[in-house]
Amino acid sequence: MSLTTGTTMGLGNIISQTIIENRTLKTIDWPRVTRFAAFGYLFSGPFLRYWYYGLDKYFAGVRLQPVKMMIADQVIAAPLLNTVILFYLPLVSGKSMTEAKRRFRQDFPTVMKANYLAWPAIQLTNFYFIPLQHRVLFVNMCSLIWSTFLAYVTK
Repeated sequence: MSLTTGTTMGLGNIISQTIIENRTLKTIDWPRVTRFAAFGYLFSGPFLRYWYYGLDKYFAGVRLQPVKMMIADQVIAAPLLNTVILFYLPLVSGKSMTEAKRRFRQDFPTVMKANYLAWPAIQLTNFYFIPLQHRVLFVNMCSLIWSTFLAYVTK
């Protein structure tokens, strides 16, 4: 799960740099790709695996289980993951905590607005139709576009 998460995040960054930012393969900022992918490999992938198993266990047998799981996901996990990545990226790029806070205040509203436009529907689909063991993979497929967006916003 970590491998697919890190890989899709790295690919999203490459897509952002080549298609949106008009870089060539020779001018891609590879350390930026690596930082983005590392977040998926080391944090997001493992987090999502345990998060989805935890949600499934906590809401087992509950009426409207997928809806309640989606709400919990969007109230807890979405702001948490977006906060962590918005601080992680500038800090691992060598920026100060002051600069990371400034970028967070600038980018967080944009990221969360976009999050709430896309992810509730994706997560409802995930929780209604995707077997538990495949939920991270499904989200990773959907997150290729999301990772591209995040890479562009955080560049």
